[in-house]
Amino acid sequence: MKKLFVLVLVVLIFSGCGLKKDVEVKGTVSKSAISTASSHELTYDSSKAIVQESNKLDLFIKKIQPANMKLQKLIKQDIDKEGTLEFVIAYGKKSDHLESIYVVRNKDDHLKIIGKLDDPIVTEHINKDVKVMHLDQTKRDFIVVYSTSEVDEAEGFSIFTLDHNRISNLNYNYPEATGQGSRKLEDINKDGVFEDVSYYRFQDTQQHTIMTYQKFDSSGPEKTKVLYENKNKKFVYPTVPKDIIQNYLEDHYLMNRFLIHLPEMAEFTALSASPKNHFEDIIDFSAMDYTGLDLNVKEIAYEANQRVFLVKSSSEEEESNQGLLFTLEKQSGKWKIMSIEMNDKL
Repeated sequence: MKKLFVLVLVVLIFSGCGLKKDVEVKGTVSKSAISTASSHELTYDSSKAIVQESNKLDLFIKKIQPANMKLQKLIKQDIDKEGTLEFVIAYGKKSDHLESIYVVRNKDDHLKIIGKLDDPIVTEHINKDVKVMHLDQTKRDFIVVYSTSEVDEAEGFSIFTLDHNRISNLNYNYPEATGQGSRKLEDINKDGVFEDVSYYRFQDTQQHTIMTYQKFDSSGPEKTKVLYENKNKKFVYPTVPKDIIQNYLEDHYLMNRFLIHLPEMAEFTALSASPKNHFEDIIDFSAMDYTGLDLNVKEIAYEANQRVFLVKSSSEEEESNQGLLFTLEKQSGKWKIMSIEMNDKL
């Protein structure tokens, strides 16, 4: 009888150990389902339901994973506020090079792809990050993809919305025309509403940056602000006649392109009225968006406090006399533009 009791006791002890070991195995969650999570990170929970959910999600992520790519980012959020969780799943070869981004819903314990984010940017670029963000005071969730060029000369973004089973591109902004410049989402007024902000930086005399902005969804009026990126952070009057001519033509281009008023233009001239000449017929302004305005400024006459210059694009033939004739005069220690004429003589 005593031997039988000892045998039963030994069986119970070993059975208990086996049960504990089984719980520990079930409580193990795949590292890939945890370590790649974003700010809405999938947190470990020892409960059986959460463990099963994590394992199911991990299998689903591997099932839809594109060839030669790895899971780079995973966001868990009720994006459309309908009471069920959505997952933003981003794949790519590198953590800052996202090539395929899916939105998946977990409803009734079933994972289903809602859709893939269709990239609206046409020119060559890299999608380096994806976030779920509040962009206004409604607390609505938006999916934002941040993009850049390979050499970091351009940056932009794309905004997506999720309405039940429909993914829509609300807005995007990227310097597609030039491949240079910054397009950002910023809360300029600090009022909880983000703006779609474009920065156009120019390599001109004053080192202007023209900033245009409007509400993130492109609604409302577009506003413009002129920034000076020189060391003084403000307009500095040039001291050399050639620089005044250069500055004047640069400002002419900026005013016409952005439909803005630059008060400094009036300081350059002593003209009774703005010249009605079409400078674009003589001067090639195309380089303004890249390396800066390239002019050939040649002094052709000098008399006391007056100087006359023949101005044309550097691309024009050296022998040609076609161009703009600028007459400058020194008044109160500053050179002023007295007249601008067209010179169409060969």
